[in-house]
Amino acid sequence: MMVGHALALLSGASHPVDSGVCAAPEPAPSWVAKFSPSASDCSMDSTVPGPLWLPVAVRRIPVVVHVVADTACTNGNVSDALVHSQIAVLNEDFRALTGTPGASGVDSKIEFFLATVDPSGNPTTGIQRYCNTTWYQDTGSYWLSTAWDPTRYVNIYTNSAGGSRGYVPFLPAEPTGAVGQPQDRVVINWLAFGRVGPVVPYHNGRTVTHEVGHYLGLFHTYYSGCGTATAPACYTTGDRICDTPPNATSHKGCTAGITSCGGVPVPIQNYMELTDDTCMTGFSAEQVQRMRCTLATYRPDLAQ
Repeated sequence: MMVGHALALLSGASHPVDSGVCAAPEPAPSWVAKFSPSASDCSMDSTVPGPLWLPVAVRRIPVVVHVVADTACTNGNVSDALVHSQIAVLNEDFRALTGTPGASGVDSKIEFFLATVDPSGNPTTGIQRYCNTTWYQDTGSYWLSTAWDPTRYVNIYTNSAGGSRGYVPFLPAEPTGAVGQPQDRVVINWLAFGRVGPVVPYHNGRTVTHEVGHYLGLFHTYYSGCGTATAPACYTTGDRICDTPPNATSHKGCTAGITSCGGVPVPIQNYMELTDDTCMTGFSAEQVQRMRCTLATYRPDLAQ
C-alpha cells in the first residue's frame, strides 16, 4: 500500500497542495467580470438570493460512485461500506440533520442517494469499479468511457486526484465549462473519502461535501480575497455571498479564534474552507440559496 506516500501528498509534504488542497480551479476575477452572464441569480460574478431560492421542496439527486483502483486492484480499492458511509455524510451535511456533526448548518433540502437504475434502465448498486493504474493516477480521459449521463447523475470518481484532496474541473456557471458533458464530474482522493477514511484529519467525508458544494456552484469562502463585507457589494465580491465572513486566504487545521480581513473571525466551520473535517459543520443560508439556484439554472434535470 502507498498510504505513507499518499499521506504525504495530502499533507502537502511531497506535492504542492498546501496552496491548493482542493484543486477546483479558481476563475480569475477579471475573466469572471468579462464573460459571466449577469442575468443569473447564481452567475460567476454575483449571487442574488431571494424567496425563489429558499429551500422549500426536497430535491433528491442520484449518485454513481466510480471506484478507480490501480491495475492490481490494491491502491484505491474503496469498499462498498465506505461508499455508503460517504452518502450518509453528504445527507447529514446537506440536510443539517439533528444529532450529526452538520446539525448546526442550514438545511439545503438537497439529498443524495446511490442510483438504483443505470442509464439503460437496468438495476444497479450505484457503484462502478475499475482497476487501471493510468486512471488511478487521474490521467487519461477515463470519463469518456465511464461517465453516466451527467445531466441525470452526479458522477463521483475516487482515485489519486492528482495528489490533491479532490476537485471539480469547473464551476457550473462558467461560460466555458462543460455542464452535462462526460468531464462534468467530482474527483476525490480515495484517502479522503468516506467515514472513517484512512487518513486523519480528512477521514470524516467532508472532502466530498466540499467538492459537491463546488459542483453546485459555491466558491471557496476565501475566493477573490476579502471583498466587501456589507451588502450589496458582498454579493459581487469575495465569494459572492454576504453571510459568510470576509476571508483572505485558505486555512488548514482547526484553530478556533483565528481572524482575517482586519480582525474578522475566519469561517473555519464552513464546508467551503479547507480546514480539518472535524471542525466543518455547515453551509450558510445564502450558500444554500446559491446551490438551489445552481441546481435549477445549470443542472435542471439532475434532481428528482
